[in-house]
Amino acid sequence: MYWFCLVSLILFSQLWTCPAAPSSPTPVDPRSIPQGEVQCPSSCLLLVYNNESMSEEGLVMTSRDLNPDYYEARRAGNAVQHYINTLYGSPFRLYSVTQVHKARTEAMADTGMKYFLEFSAKDWVGESSQWHGSVEVLYPRGETQAPPQVQGSWGGLPQLNISAKEQEFYQRYSAADSAVSGKDIPDSYGHIDPEMKPFWHLARVAASFVMLNESNENTLYNMAQVAKITQLETQDDQLRFEYEVLLHDMVSQEIIRWKLLVSWSPAGGVKVLETELLPRCHCKSPPQ
Repeated sequence: MYWFCLVSLILFSQLWTCPAAPSSPTPVDPRSIPQGEVQCPSSCLLLVYNNESMSEEGLVMTSRDLNPDYYEARRAGNAVQHYINTLYGSPFRLYSVTQVHKARTEAMADTGMKYFLEFSAKDWVGESSQWHGSVEVLYPRGETQAPPQVQGSWGGLPQLNISAKEQEFYQRYSAADSAVSGKDIPDSYGHIDPEMKPFWHLARVAASFVMLNESNENTLYNMAQVAKITQLETQDDQLRFEYEVLLHDMVSQEIIRWKLLVSWSPAGGVKVLETELLPRCHCKSPPQ
C-alpha cells in the first residue's frame, strides 16, 4: 500500500506541474486566460500575484510601477497636458508637461485603468517656472469610448499676469476691419509669423479639447499644423474662429483633420462650439 501511494504521488506530480515563478514576477490579468483553459491552483497563483491586492468583491486589483520615460507614462502625461490647457489655456498661455518623474498604474476591476503620476509642467508661452504636481488619470473601460478622467489639484499652477496682452489682442481683433485668415501654420520649414503665434496657441488650446476627448490607451496625440484659420463675425462679445487643424497620432502615425468652431474672450476663455472630423488626407512631403 505504501508503494502504491508513493508511485501515485510521483505520477500526479509529473502530470500536474505548477509553472515556475519568474525571477521578477509580473502581474497577469485573469481576463487574458482563454475560456476553457484550466487556471493554476491557488498555490501557484500566489507566486504570480504577489504584487496584487484583492478588492472587497474578491476581484484582482493589479498594480505596477512604470518607467516614467516609457510610452504608457508619457501617454498619461499627455492627457494631463491637454486637460490643463482646456482649463487655463489662452492665446497667451499654453501649458506643457515637461517631465513625468514617477508613474504607477492600477487596474480598477471593471472601471478601467488608473495612472498615478508625479510630474512637472510649465507655461512655455509665458516661460513660467516649473511646477510640480501629482494627478490621477483614469482610462474608462466600456462598450463605448470615453475620454480620460483627470483628477488633481492645480492650486499652485503658475499663471503669469497676461491680462494686458489679452485685452490688447481682443480689442485689436474685435474691430470689424481686422478679420484674420491664414493657412499652413507653421509652414513646411517650421516657421510661424510672430503675428500669427497667438492664433497658433489658441488652436493648440482648442485642439486639446479634441485630443483629450479622443484619447485612449492606444493613442498619443499632438497638434501638427493649422491648415486653415478664418475669423468669423464676433458674437456675444466673443471672438470666433473657424480652424482646420491636423492632429498627429504618434502611435498609428496617422494625420487626422478636424474642423473646429472656436470662441474666445478674456472673460469667457476658450470654448470649442463645434467639431467635425474631416476625411483623411495625404500630407505632402516638405521641399528638399
